[in-house]
Amino acid sequence: PDPSPSNNRDTKISCAYFDRTGSLVSPHKQLTKAEIAQQFELRHRDLRDIDLKSESVTRILVRPATILLQFFDLCMIIQVDEALLINLHDPHNHPNGAVYHDFERRMSVKETAEVPELPYELRAVEAALMAVLSILREDLLQARQDAEHSAAHLKLESGLAAVGLDMLFEHSRQLSKIEQKARLVRDTLREVLDTDEDLAGMYLTDRKAGKPHETTDHQEAEYMLEAYHTAADALVESARAANSVIRKKENTFRSSLAVQRNQIMFLEAKIAIHTLGLAAGTLVAGLFGMNLVNFVEEARYGFVMVTGACVVISAIFSVYGMRNIQRIQRLKDI
Repeated sequence: PDPSPSNNRDTKISCAYFDRTGSLVSPHKQLTKAEIAQQFELRHRDLRDIDLKSESVTRILVRPATILLQFFDLCMIIQVDEALLINLHDPHNHPNGAVYHDFERRMSVKETAEVPELPYELRAVEAALMAVLSILREDLLQARQDAEHSAAHLKLESGLAAVGLDMLFEHSRQLSKIEQKARLVRDTLREVLDTDEDLAGMYLTDRKAGKPHETTDHQEAEYMLEAYHTAADALVESARAANSVIRKKENTFRSSLAVQRNQIMFLEAKIAIHTLGLAAGTLVAGLFGMNLVNFVEEARYGFVMVTGACVVISAIFSVYGMRNIQRIQRLKDI
């Protein structure tokens, strides 16, 4: 039977708590969706996808007391003085250790004297976005490096051209996937930037202090999201450009491989034609070579006549076949 919604809400999810200073308080706390919804003042439908491992889930939800960010495997719930990171990986392998340390480091960085410090929730959002884009940037650099290495080692004469093409196609597919993920991040940020109510609602600290922002008062949040929107757009263009270069190399190599295959095919056809001509002449020689009386062996010029007939027949078959091959080549070149 299908699991009921209540059973889904009772499923334990591994989470990590960060306090107001950005320090990791509890790395592997087990909470249910119902407990998270009650503690962070969220609706149950807001949490329906937080435990979903997907490469297409990207969203920023702004609620009166909470901001929920979800970008692929990174899901974070932010309030005015704490943040909860949903761990979608195996907690025993500690794969998010680098994310924890990176988040703590970025949250502890203070603004300069000339620029006022952003509230906790905006700094947490910024730290999460930096983590997402940093991961995408690293994946892009690695995928581009692997693709360029595979493209540089493609050789027609290696005998492993098909394997090299498969590897290059896989790297090209990886670049396309990174481009798609960067585009999803960019589009998600664009949606928030186009909604003044969400931008103003991101100031949770001021709202809690009884100073909610007007829908037009969101300059810091807008500037911050615009910066990361630009960074995501740059990743999209970089991935697209890298993928375009790799695809051009792949198409060029495929064209060269097709030309080589055509040359081999025509060479095999020419060999087959000459073999056919030789076989026709050999057939005549074989007929006269049988131990049967044919009255030619006693003729004065019998040997010369049979030899000439064999050569002529072989030449006729070869010339006729070669003309057909040349006609096919001319039609192919048109």
